[in-house]
Amino acid sequence: MHKSILFALFFALITPFLALSTFQPTQGETVETMRKRYIAGLETYQQALQKLTAQASDATVSVPVLRSTFRELRHAYKQMEFLLAYLDEDNARDFLNGAPLPSMNRYVPQVEVYQPRGMQPIEEVLYEETPDRTELLRLCAELTDHYKAIHASQRQLPFTDRQILEAVRTGIFRVTALGLTGFDTPGSGEALAECAVSLEAMQSTCALYVPHLPSAKKTLGDSIQTHFSGAVKTLRLAKDFESFDRMNFIRNYLDPLYGQVLRLHLALGIETHDLVDNQSRAVNYRSESMFTTEVLNDHHFAGIGSKTEAPAVVTLGKMLFFDPLLSSGNDRSCASCHQPDKAFSDGLAKSMATGYEGTVSRNAPTLINSVFADMYFADLRSDRLDNQAEHVIFNTKEFNTDYYKILDKLNQSDEYTLLFKQAFGKKPAAQEINRALAAFVRSFKAFNSPADRYLRGENIVLDTEVQQGFNLFMGKALCATCHFVPTYAGLVPPFFKENESEVIGVPFNPKASKLEIDPDLGRFESGRPRDRASHLLHSFKTTTVRNVALTAPYMHNGMYNTLEEVVDFYNKGGGTGLGIDIPNQTLPFDNLQLSKTEERALVRFMQALTDTSGLTSKPTRLPVVTGLNDRKVGGVY
Repeated sequence: MHKSILFALFFALITPFLALSTFQPTQGETVETMRKRYIAGLETYQQALQKLTAQASDATVSVPVLRSTFRELRHAYKQMEFLLAYLDEDNARDFLNGAPLPSMNRYVPQVEVYQPRGMQPIEEVLYEETPDRTELLRLCAELTDHYKAIHASQRQLPFTDRQILEAVRTGIFRVTALGLTGFDTPGSGEALAECAVSLEAMQSTCALYVPHLPSAKKTLGDSIQTHFSGAVKTLRLAKDFESFDRMNFIRNYLDPLYGQVLRLHLALGIETHDLVDNQSRAVNYRSESMFTTEVLNDHHFAGIGSKTEAPAVVTLGKMLFFDPLLSSGNDRSCASCHQPDKAFSDGLAKSMATGYEGTVSRNAPTLINSVFADMYFADLRSDRLDNQAEHVIFNTKEFNTDYYKILDKLNQSDEYTLLFKQAFGKKPAAQEINRALAAFVRSFKAFNSPADRYLRGENIVLDTEVQQGFNLFMGKALCATCHFVPTYAGLVPPFFKENESEVIGVPFNPKASKLEIDPDLGRFESGRPRDRASHLLHSFKTTTVRNVALTAPYMHNGMYNTLEEVVDFYNKGGGTGLGIDIPNQTLPFDNLQLSKTEERALVRFMQALTDTSGLTSKPTRLPVVTGLNDRKVGGVY
């Protein structure tokens, strides 16, 4: 057995024991029923896989029959996915239902690349015009080998009422953010049917708990069943993938269910994970909506252990952010390249370099919601929010200085000395500079755009063209298969543990007669040894499209000036669609066949993701520093 499977299985086996519930009012009845269902589901999946493998080896079996059997396999998986992926997240992603792209072994520091495996590569082969049966059989055999270990471990896993209900809510998030987009159905077009299967499985699970509700909560149980039934019926009646109204489906069914299952959980008196362990998690389980500022735990991503930063730390961070004292010439600040009125970008293709000598290497992205990531910078070279400052401080094109020089200046200021003491109880120090800046950036949270408010059911009117744009974004245009809701970035739901990077083939000059890919190698040259893999050449972090109306120009090199140009680039199939040879492009390179009306609707939707409320104020003045009191708030350039 491969070492990474053994490693993942070990943690999958011990985790439930570490988090056993302390109070289980229905455990004897519901958990045992769920255990039997789960084991039966594991067996059904195994049988479907055996059937598909046997048919793949039989040349007389037609392609339609193979596809039908594959649908059986997918539906068997979808019936148990909400629980399996919750209990064994890594193996579900790595070996059963991961994206059909090369991936890295996350358990070793060196470069170790895995080729695509699991059901999605099988689907891609099966839905080719003439499926390669040899490859199909190889993939089936590989999946069978991996599933044996997963199956054996899952049959033995204990779980509790708490974990079951948490798995249901995670499953609702998965359907919303991944299922409706076709993320894991790259060839079949079966996304909506699979969503219906998933929701039916979660509905039957909740049905085990509803009878245990107090009589005063009976209407909650009725509402849960009504919403599940309505959701499944709507999916079954959908005419096709492209025309499905995802926005109102989420507003009317999925987001309400996300809140209702939480209320079911709490009404039953079953503890939540925060009462069982102190483990930090990306998702705030107590959030009733998937589209609020509270849905993700910013402290988890900040990695500092504190759920909230003291106001004095944020105040200090704000002052430092706008103070050019951090730069060698006392004329540039963080706000030079991250300006509040531009959603903390700067409106330039690439920011001005120190001393007006050229530019920096890449476009300055928005900092709003930037805390919600597991890796930072366009090339993912930093794994902590509070490590970002040092990359800027030492960079000769940016601040071109060091902490010793900065501290010399800070220590000449009684005001700064007091601010550091109020924030940290000590004099200025390098680590505290970083933490204060990170605390300020961490405060840039915005999930209150018109689109968010509509999705979470608020009584607002949203233009029909904006709704059409959302449906295209989540469907035909494939945007949300990389820019996942609710961050609209590459932070992968529903566990939000990993940032994706993509190879999309941005040209060096889109207006050139002969197009060539931008020479920036991106993640491949991040300085992280494990990223020097060929499939990561020209790979860049998938950034958010929230507030994108304010952050032009676009792409890592700032080569596109308008959203219309960006949409046109994607519609044509990225760099490959434009004729550039990019063998490792991860973006689908076929034409999306979006009409001009659809392109306009996409732009209108992205404009409806604008929200900078409460984030754009600047200090009225900077602290007094001996000999440096002519500093300009935000810097000179």
